[in-house]
Amino acid sequence: MCPILFGEIMIIDMKQYMKGYREKNKKRIAGLSKIRCSRWIKKHKEETKEYMKEYHNRYYQQNKEKIKNYMEKWKENNPEKYLEGKKIYRQNNKEKIVESNKAYRANNKEKIFEAKRKWREENPEYGKNHYKKNKKRYFENNKLWCKNNRKRSSEIASNYFKTEKGKANHQRAKYKRRARMKNIINTLTAKEWLDILKKYDYRCAYCGIKFDENNIPEKDHVIPVSKGGDNIKENIVPACRSCNAKKSNKIRRGEK
Repeated sequence: MCPILFGEIMIIDMKQYMKGYREKNKKRIAGLSKIRCSRWIKKHKEETKEYMKEYHNRYYQQNKEKIKNYMEKWKENNPEKYLEGKKIYRQNNKEKIVESNKAYRANNKEKIFEAKRKWREENPEYGKNHYKKNKKRYFENNKLWCKNNRKRSSEIASNYFKTEKGKANHQRAKYKRRARMKNIINTLTAKEWLDILKKYDYRCAYCGIKFDENNIPEKDHVIPVSKGGDNIKENIVPACRSCNAKKSNKIRRGEK
């Protein structure tokens, strides 16, 4: 046999052998490649850091749908592993998650607001039940927010009372108060009111602030009308707008 031909046959046989070997041992070859690759990356970690970061970003951008589908399937097949991994990640990256959430909220305010509004429309009963169960907490949070955002709070209230719903609610409240006033002793005169102001030296009975044209005194019922208090001089003290609003329909300790 011609040596050249023999050599060609040997090369062809070798190629076929290697092809068959690769097909039979795909997993083994892939495993060895991964091991060699990971060893090399560990050895040259600092040198390849930027390159690998860029490579992963590029790969993710090019294969978003593929990665998303793979992750969805993996979550379905491994729910316990997924939750455990998520828990560990949260424990080890608390500050990073907080910063990430802050940045997301700052950059997606409208998107978040729209999503919340849509969810509330789709689940009206949940909101009502949650409010009933946590009424006290809602009140405290609202009170704290108003205290820290007085200007914004007054703007919201002012805008609300300009709406049809706000006007209707304000009118209902006025009629209710008028109806209560008819059923109580209502003997307070203008002179008695001036005497009360003089008695308190034209200052708020609660915080002591001096009244002027920008801070007009309001009549505050020590025992609120809604709780059976009468509109008489013994039940009236002068209060600034802020203190009167804070007191609302409560009876302060140490008072009648």
